[in-house]
Amino acid sequence: MAETKNVLAFDLGASSGRGILARFDGKKLVLEEIHRFIHNFSMLNGHAYWNILSLMDEMKAGMRKCTEEISGVGFDTWGVDCGFLSAQGDFLSMPLSYRDPGLDEINMQNALLSICGDSTKIEKAEDITEELFDKIEQGKRIAFEETGISSLAYNTIYKLYYMMEYMPSVLEETDKILLLPNLIEYFFSGVMHTEYSIASTTQLYNVEKKSWASGLYSRLGFLDDWFTDVELAGRDLGALRQDTAKEVKQKNLHVISSAGHDTACAAYAVPAKEEEYTFLSSGTWSLMGIASKKTLRGDEIIKKNISNEGTFDGGYRPTVNIIGLWIQNEIKRNFAAEGREYTFRELTALAEKEKPLQSFIDPDDFMQPGDYPEKIREYCRRTGQPVPKTDGALIRCILESLALKYRQVYEGFKPYITWEEKLYIVGGGTQNELLTKFTANALGIPVITGVSEATAVGNVMSQLKALGVYQTGREKSEIIANSFGTEEILPEEHALWQEAYERFAEITGRNS
Repeated sequence: MAETKNVLAFDLGASSGRGILARFDGKKLVLEEIHRFIHNFSMLNGHAYWNILSLMDEMKAGMRKCTEEISGVGFDTWGVDCGFLSAQGDFLSMPLSYRDPGLDEINMQNALLSICGDSTKIEKAEDITEELFDKIEQGKRIAFEETGISSLAYNTIYKLYYMMEYMPSVLEETDKILLLPNLIEYFFSGVMHTEYSIASTTQLYNVEKKSWASGLYSRLGFLDDWFTDVELAGRDLGALRQDTAKEVKQKNLHVISSAGHDTACAAYAVPAKEEEYTFLSSGTWSLMGIASKKTLRGDEIIKKNISNEGTFDGGYRPTVNIIGLWIQNEIKRNFAAEGREYTFRELTALAEKEKPLQSFIDPDDFMQPGDYPEKIREYCRRTGQPVPKTDGALIRCILESLALKYRQVYEGFKPYITWEEKLYIVGGGTQNELLTKFTANALGIPVITGVSEATAVGNVMSQLKALGVYQTGREKSEIIANSFGTEEILPEEHALWQEAYERFAEITGRNS
């Protein structure tokens, strides 16, 4: 083990960001949250944009709060979103959010038709004939074969397709496209590059060949020159730009390229000693996956929307994206707008008082913001279920539905799990003990919870490895074990939850 090191990790989620200062004394990590801030996308002219300038100001504020010597700073964010730079390196447009209303199924289906060489433009679902449906499915297979990533409407490839159609002026001026964590690194260091784990989220990159999938995206008119070379995490990008270093009073602070994708960071912080394991990163998004020595392929993988995303060290992490505690966050805002201010703990207490396993929703049908109490009630009415009448019943419906959705996704992974069946959960969702209990019950397997600030810890561990503090996976596991505890939750009420899962699968119309 090396000398004491301090590093700063900025972990940006889709609804909040935090700056975590990590002090490592050679054996143990101590984390201090030095800056936390709320952020969200803003609507302008019908589009959803991330306010990257505000995010930069918040991260500078975090750097200014560090009064001791720091060896490195790293950044991780959600996947798929990107920014656009001119040939002179100037910023061209605020990053379009993956929650933009234009990034819908119809837009994706039109892109998939274009991949198949069909110029038909669908305007509504009723336009899809049997022949067009077959071509769309063919497009999904082509895209998956080229990238290992399943087709989701918010993937970067479909965003660029949308922009070519409806926002062409930005792309006409674009010289380079940088994914969000790498865009932030560029603003702080002046270095343009792309990190492997975040590149793997785009459906523009072949994770097995370790190269951009030009054979795929050239069909859509995208340019090779837009994309920079892809590198593994761990590169020292150099010191802060001089003007920024002066502004934040950090003259010697270097930007270290961590695993740019927050899920890759979270997976890197899983307290598993095994090389292969099953994990859930629980937060605004829930991401369930496996650490695997190979990618998963075939029609069933495409059907289950399993994407072979990248790991910190260039490996594979087959993963499914699930709408997570975003739903609870949104309904909490709805309650507050109606004059009922709750803490998350109070919401959990309300849910515990309600009758169990009454009504379910498919979380993935609740991606766009809106009146969530009414959305959930309307879903239950439409599917012939009891309609949740109280705030507590609404929260219980959300939490139980999330747990059952995890079961549904887990069933898709089950044929490929050759190791002991248990689920490691990391991330902010571990603090919701009721959801963790429901998850163990729904899956019927032990659940082991790890650090709540998993993405920040993965970011930190990425930097420490780059700085030579440790070398092996075993050393990493020892540091995490020395620094953070775990808890095991065993499943209960198997018969009740099995019956509930069967109802959930029927209601959502998706078989496991």
